[in-house]
Amino acid sequence: MAENLTIARPYAQAAFACAKENSCMESWQVMLEAMAAACRDENFLSYLKNAPSPESAAQTFCALLKNGEPVLLNAYGASFISLLAENGRFEAVPDIFLEFMRLKERDEQVTEAVIRSARPLDTADLQEIECKLTARYGGTVHLKCELDPALIGGAVLQIGDEVIDGSVRSSLERLATALK
Repeated sequence: MAENLTIARPYAQAAFACAKENSCMESWQVMLEAMAAACRDENFLSYLKNAPSPESAAQTFCALLKNGEPVLLNAYGASFISLLAENGRFEAVPDIFLEFMRLKERDEQVTEAVIRSARPLDTADLQEIECKLTARYGGTVHLKCELDPALIGGAVLQIGDEVIDGSVRSSLERLATALK
């Protein structure tokens, strides 16, 4: 997985740069999502890897995405598939899609945040948290809620690498450490 991410990053960056330069972000997203779905199928991936030539694998993959309505592939996507075939990188396509989406969200200033709480939070609390996060980080904040009864009370907010721990459990742990 980590190796695929290392392989995927430059491909995703190239796809993102092309999408941004040519103002076709949505079509790239749709293409990469379709490519990723196809490459998650072990039988199809095995077929591509065992194709007689990279050109044959690329033609088969392109034909799959060009059939049906709507057509999921444009000229950029076909060139991208040819490049993947030449370098034997089809197994990295799902990671390329995920990395592309991360780049897109960063560009659109979308921040993902996870809040874990001991009890369900009501809508007003969630809206207030979202407003404060938007004011602090700018852009759009997507807040995901998770229940964790082990926290006893309070909540833990994680935004990227930053963690804000306001849980009762961590407060009790700090108190126990201070008393020792």
